[in-house]
Amino acid sequence: MENLAQDRHSRVKAEKHKELPPSPPQTEENDSESSEEVDIPLPPPTTIPTETLDVDKKTPDAHVPRDPRLIRLTGVHPFNVEAPLSALFNEGFLTSPELFYVRNHGAVPEVKDEEIPDWEFSVEGLVEKPFILTLRQLIAKYEQITCPVTLVCAGNRRKEQNQVRKSKGFSWGPAGVSTALFTGVAMSELIKRARPRKKARYVCMEGADKLPNGFYGTSVKLNWVMDPNKGMMLSYKMNGEMLRPDHGKPLRAVIPGQIGGRSVKWLKKLIVTATPSDNWYHIYDNRVLPTMVSPDESANKPKWWMDDRYAIYDLSTNSAIAYPAHEEQVCLVGGPEKYRAQGYAYGGGGRRVTRVELSLDKGRTWRLADIDYPEDRYRDAEQMLYGGRLDMSWRESCFCWCQWSLDFLVSELADAKDIVLRAMDESMNIQPKGNVLERPRHDEQPLVPRHYKQGRRLPPFRAPNTTSTNARRLDGTGQKIRR
Repeated sequence: MENLAQDRHSRVKAEKHKELPPSPPQTEENDSESSEEVDIPLPPPTTIPTETLDVDKKTPDAHVPRDPRLIRLTGVHPFNVEAPLSALFNEGFLTSPELFYVRNHGAVPEVKDEEIPDWEFSVEGLVEKPFILTLRQLIAKYEQITCPVTLVCAGNRRKEQNQVRKSKGFSWGPAGVSTALFTGVAMSELIKRARPRKKARYVCMEGADKLPNGFYGTSVKLNWVMDPNKGMMLSYKMNGEMLRPDHGKPLRAVIPGQIGGRSVKWLKKLIVTATPSDNWYHIYDNRVLPTMVSPDESANKPKWWMDDRYAIYDLSTNSAIAYPAHEEQVCLVGGPEKYRAQGYAYGGGGRRVTRVELSLDKGRTWRLADIDYPEDRYRDAEQMLYGGRLDMSWRESCFCWCQWSLDFLVSELADAKDIVLRAMDESMNIQPKGNVLERPRHDEQPLVPRHYKQGRRLPPFRAPNTTSTNARRLDGTGQKIRR
């Protein structure tokens, strides 16, 4: 009887199992799909300069080897340079350290390699637990992350603006922009450890570069620092190698989506405060004064410079044409029927560039360019890179430039007097065409191509008056901003 009962129980149990859905297969820990590495952009080949250039040997930067291809914008010293645009663009999404633009206000601090681990910086101010940390401790005690970030000088493309109306800012071309993989620690982790007090509102940063008006410094808002979507970090590596002298060796701040002047190099202090930085360079650099304030009034009434509402933080939407390059020749007879125009665009504050358009008839009609977003490939990768976790999979912010392209018939280019370019970001910020004093925010960039036809060079086309997107925003009166 007992055996019959067991058999009946087994049959009932089997019938019940038939009504249930099939069990899912067991998860394999070493699933090939999860372990497969994503193809991500890696840095271009690099050659570390080893010798000081003759032009630098009699300057305070005699200890800094540099690449001779860089274009000097302010004479021999201080070192403010950009790469030739074609060389920069040809490197691809990431920029080698030797072609990365440089904005220095004075001499580069000399830090020997053996001193790097013991480099100290402090976290102080309106915090409950101020502390001093060495770079060795920063690496050992905190999670390391790696992120691609585009840094841009606020004066990028100001040369074009200066051709329309001279400003006090020096003439940056279109290559005051560069992109690298930065490795380090989220700035928020350090501020959390210090425990800001109730009235804390800003994080001031100070570097080790001693200048005529003190050490270089600036500030950003505390809530920006604590927002993981803003991506603010302290970095000691660039494209997998230790920072080079011109780029902040051994430690710098990286503030994505904002003007390069906020990313303090040779970092020594993080100071939590209730008010914006009172550093001379924070007040008198990178500001947009109201257009009705004359140069004389701004010089005689410092109160205009003290208002932090006029400080520039987020980048403006901007774009540039890399190809056709300056004085590039296009064959109209026996050559290809199409020519591919190419260039870059970027937004500010983490906003994605959603549209790039070009015109051959001065903006009467527009054509939509194709856009490549190499930054997005890192979002699909969950792996370690250069000693840091690739911290991109969850983030929606866009902190890097993108590359655009558009094919034209060569016959169309032959009939065109210029190529006009504009970009738009996801907040509908667009580069409009207008006068520097009427619309001091953005602009379209014209390109003046030169063509050859039947062995004879056509007369050069005349460029319309335009201004640089950022320079125009910064120099609304033509004389307000100093860099």
